[in-house]
Amino acid sequence: MHNFDNIIRGALDLSHAEALKRKNPELTETHLLYGMIMNPQSTASKYLKGEIKVLEGLLDKLPRDPSVTMEKLRPNYKFQEWMTLASSESIKAGRDKITEADFLKFYKNFFPSIKINIPQDQASGEDAKSEVPDFLVNLNELANTGKLDPVIGRSKEIRRVQEILCRRTKNNPVIVGPPGVGKTAIVEGLAGLIVANQVPEAIQGRTIYALNMGILMSNTKYRGEFEEKIVGLINFLKSKGHETILFIDEIHLLIGAGKADGAMDAANLLKPALARGELHCIGATTFDEYKKYIESDSALERRFHKVKVDAPTCEDSIQILMGLKEKFEIHHGVEITDDAIVAAVYYSDQYISDRNLPDKAIDVLDEAAAGLKLSADSMPPEMQEHESLMKSKKVMLGSNPDNTALREEIKELEEEFMNMKITWDKNTMELRPRIQTQKTLEKAMNEGNFNEAGMLKNATIPKIEAEIASLNVSWKVSKKHIAEVIQRSTGVPVEKIMKSNQENIIELEKYLRSRIYGQNEALRQISDTLIAAHAGLVNTSRPIGSFLLLGPSGVGKTETAKAVTSFLFNSEKHMFRIDLSEYSEPHSVAKLIGAPPGYVGYERGGILTEAVRRNPYTVLLFDEIEKAHINFSDILLQILDDGRLTDTQGREVSFKNTIIFMTSNLKNYETYLKPELIGRIDAVLHYKPLGEDTVGMLIEKELEQLNKNLADREIKIALDDSIRNKIRASGYDERYGARPLKNSFSRSVIMPLSKYIVTHADIKGSYLLLNDEAGTVKLRKTD
Repeated sequence: MHNFDNIIRGALDLSHAEALKRKNPELTETHLLYGMIMNPQSTASKYLKGEIKVLEGLLDKLPRDPSVTMEKLRPNYKFQEWMTLASSESIKAGRDKITEADFLKFYKNFFPSIKINIPQDQASGEDAKSEVPDFLVNLNELANTGKLDPVIGRSKEIRRVQEILCRRTKNNPVIVGPPGVGKTAIVEGLAGLIVANQVPEAIQGRTIYALNMGILMSNTKYRGEFEEKIVGLINFLKSKGHETILFIDEIHLLIGAGKADGAMDAANLLKPALARGELHCIGATTFDEYKKYIESDSALERRFHKVKVDAPTCEDSIQILMGLKEKFEIHHGVEITDDAIVAAVYYSDQYISDRNLPDKAIDVLDEAAAGLKLSADSMPPEMQEHESLMKSKKVMLGSNPDNTALREEIKELEEEFMNMKITWDKNTMELRPRIQTQKTLEKAMNEGNFNEAGMLKNATIPKIEAEIASLNVSWKVSKKHIAEVIQRSTGVPVEKIMKSNQENIIELEKYLRSRIYGQNEALRQISDTLIAAHAGLVNTSRPIGSFLLLGPSGVGKTETAKAVTSFLFNSEKHMFRIDLSEYSEPHSVAKLIGAPPGYVGYERGGILTEAVRRNPYTVLLFDEIEKAHINFSDILLQILDDGRLTDTQGREVSFKNTIIFMTSNLKNYETYLKPELIGRIDAVLHYKPLGEDTVGMLIEKELEQLNKNLADREIKIALDDSIRNKIRASGYDERYGARPLKNSFSRSVIMPLSKYIVTHADIKGSYLLLNDEAGTVKLRKTD
């Protein structure tokens, strides 16, 4: 089977289509030349377009058969002869593909009436490619070979770019938008439309070359070398006339590129060619870079026309990922469910706030598919951990060979590991052929072997999938895999991500009451406020909730913030605490958003803004708010009102996914806080001093925690009433709340217990009762 380049492959498709349209039973040399001329990418279309009427006349004279089909269509003798000559020329030239140049060398053998001579150096193929500078990438060629991803949902922007390219003046579009919204994809989509001949006549047959700035800048250490490369680029584009479009991604990099010792930068070298219309250019950059570099150079800016691109909606992003689904399935060799695509979009939109759709959703989906494939190529993490534990136990046994209990434990671990390995081997046995077949499919599509690709896709892969389904093992990317990727990125547990917000948050009040005692009314208000926020009934641009907790020391204000964090994230690590007594001076408040320009530490960003930027899902605790400088109120006002804060580097940080707690011991808080600040707080909560009934509950809580700590030693502790009364008597103080109680519990229980454990080696599995006899704490071992 012959291997053709993209130009000939396209010409063959056109010649087949023309033969079927005319109901010709034979595929002739006339059909082939007609297809070459009708392909806008070919050299034949440039030199022989005037012969199209002659060829149509020849085609009209060919016999017709109304019953002809693609299967019945057969090449005639001259078609096969031309094919053989071209194939021999390709082999003689040492090429692995038959190119248009190989066919055009012999076209006069079959069409002697055509008097036009085509210069051989203008023929397509490897010879023509050699003149393209190595810092240019032919996007048309990538689109023709299927190496570019499909572009979905950007038809309006692509249309806008086409309109600007068709203008008489100022016909150089620059695509401006946030990172990751698909600016480069718009140009790739345009290249695909040009290859498919679905563009206006003014830009038909044009080739889009992407400029690789890294290669352009390489090997230009001496003055004049960079300018020489730029001049070579301009001359190459000028030599092509109006057949090329130059695409410069990150176009702001042109400003200052190559400038040294008085030399001109790339932008100034390109300006004259842009001004005279000698080259067509498409640029792409972000809003910030456009403002900083392009707008500041008015002479450069006036050469371009701005095309704004915004991030797509979640619905549009789902359509984009649906279009990319097959590409990811072929690459990773696993199946991707529609639920996974929807989850990738909505989870990334909810939990990853510092990036844009569709880029962040694509990354999440790609990583989830890669992770699933990795679990087939290598042992899953749980098996690796099991194996590591087994090895560490064997090391311990080596130092203590008489430990029979440890030997039995190792034996159980080995049996468990072998069972896990057998199951894993069985599950992955059928998937590995699918992965290998998908790799073959990807290679076939890249090389243009569409017959082989179709056979693999429609016959081989479905058969393998049926065998996998019979194993009752799912090798599909699901919502859970997406949630696991989000967990690794944000720290939010999988269970919390997959469980609906309404299901999750409704249990908050019950959980808070299990950790904080005596403050039921305050806990109810916190829970109700957060439920309303999760139901979407409040302003979604503001923080999820903001609370001012007032009351004496030790009543549970800080513990409330910790409990909310623990409930939402299964860990208190997501709470960011700021002691505002450290920010009583105006210059110290500035540290929260970053040092001003010119000061030491400017590039580090702010303490508060950087914390939220890195971890958008955070509980913020501002402790002792009355001790902060008045300037802190202005920062807090902006956070509570708009849900955002701009640091000294101009970066906007979103606080819409944060929960904010502020604490104070003051009763007359209105005299210290601005009225407009108080008005923006969701709830001002007064924590009551702890009553004596609450003290008993706190003692039980401390005892429960102590027993948890001793569980691995199989020791159980109990307290009789005498020791409880002693703790209550010495530990309860209305002024200081629960803090003295912890100290009293430590003195009365933990310290005596510590001495007992150290002096008694045989207490494993014991039940210890503590009581107070004659003012002295005694421990008694019971059965």
